[in-house]
Amino acid sequence: MPPKFDPTEVKVVKHSGSVSFDEIVNIARQMRHRSLARELSGTIKEILGTAQSVGCSIDGRHPHDIIDDINSGAIECPAS
Repeated sequence: MPPKFDPTEVKVVKHSGSVSFDEIVNIARQMRHRSLARELSGTIKEILGTAQSVGCSIDGRHPHDIIDDINSGAIECPAS
């Protein structure tokens, strides 16, 4: 029998990992067929959003800063 769920128990998991942008691009290429985004840059942004929600940094920077750089054109994403 599985243990009972206790809603009063507070679980705070702190992630402090750092991933390179090249690894994010590789992950996006693998996940491309599952993504609803039209372009690879959209898939990359989806993965960056997930990294942001779990507290991971990209090359030592906040993932939302990377998303802003992609939107402004400061970082170019590969076409495929």
